[in-house]
Order: sequence, then structure tokens, then C-alpha cells
Amino acid sequence: MKLIITDVTEMHGGNFCVAGWRAKTGRMVRPLPNGSNWTQALLQRHGVTPGATISFRALATDHQGAHPHSTEDTVVDAAQIALVSPGPCSWFGANGPTVSPSIDAGFGGAVEHNSVWNGTYQGVYVPVGAQVSSLCAVIVPRAQLEFVEEFDKLKAIIHDGKDSYKLAVSSFHLKEVWRSGGVVAVRAAIPTSARLHVRVGLARAFGIPPKCYMMLNGVHG
Repeated sequence: MKLIITDVTEMHGGNFCVAGWRAKTGRMVRPLPNGSNWTQALLQRHGVTPGATISFRALATDHQGAHPHSTEDTVVDAAQIALVSPGPCSWFGANGPTVSPSIDAGFGGAVEHNSVWNGTYQGVYVPVGAQVSSLCAVIVPRAQLEFVEEFDKLKAIIHDGKDSYKLAVSSFHLKEVWRSGGVVAVRAAIPTSARLHVRVGLARAFGIPPKCYMMLNGVHG
């Protein structure tokens, strides 16, 4: 199975999540090495970064977990992951990952939020068990994406043409840029394209009651 990597996100405790586009079947896949998260060492060993292509052997296409993540989760053999091409390759366009007309549409209309401040949704999430995707992408004008620092965390404010959302940033690349140079460096690192391909994903369920909170997975030109 070949996969064009589109999302590399940083989780807690030195764990990472990887997702990509399988052009052969026209679907997003989240490979889980032996059913687990990725480590930074594993990412580096195989050159896993957005735009790279990897291959692997799937051990189970149906991960025994809860929706919405089980929509894309695929258990793979960690010993058989291989780098096909370091990229970057052009994975946008007609044969690339699906782009949704809005964030809410990308998650099947299941998006909810905890509050609204200045017209922007805060604490955005999808309920556990929703039979929808856990990953989506939207195209937004560059002016409709902003980054701020809030309580020592990097946040993104996205207006998708329909609604405005404040999301935690999970992109491994953007978080590394932020740690080294702050919000100013993040703004400078965003592609200069007038329109941006913004990738959004859901965290694994947490909290009481548990919710799958939305995050910014990456920004591409």
C-alpha cells in the first residue's frame, strides 16, 4: 500500500499521528505502526513528512476503535514501512485529497462547539461515535487564516467562508517553528499563496464528557 503523506501532527508524550492520501482507492488513511502511534525516531527513520510517499503492509484495515477515527485508522506492520519518495510531490488537484466546501461539511455536519467569542467558535469538536471522517481539508484565502498565542499555546483562527473557528495547532512543523521563533515565525512560514490548502483533524476523545476536539493539522500552498 502506498500513501502520500499529508498530515504529521504532534501529540502528547512524544507521540505523533500520521495520515495520508491513498490515490489508488481515493481515501484518507491513518497508518498505525503495529496499532500504535508514531515516535519521532520512526518519523525520522523513514523520512515521514508532508509530501513524502511511503509504502507499508496493512495488517488490518478496520481498526478496533471508535468513530470517527476508525474511518481512517489502519494497523500496519511497523517493520515493513519504507520511504518510496522523499518528495515533496504535488498532491493537490483532481486526483488529490478531497477538499470540502466548509469545515462543517468536511465532518458530515457533525461539528459542535463549547462557546462563541466575537463570532468565532471555541472548543470545536465532533461527538464520539459520529460516523464521519476524522480528517478534512478546506481552501481559504490567506487573509482568512491567522495565528495567535493563547495561554502558552499556538492557536489558529480560520474563516472557511461560512464560519470562523479557533483551533489548537497540532502540525508538527508549525509547532517546531513556533517553539523556535514564536507566532511571528509561524506567520512567516506560511506559504505565500493567495489561497491556502488547510488541513484539519480531530484529536482522540478526551475530557468529561469525552469529545473529539478539532485541530489544525497543516497549511500548504
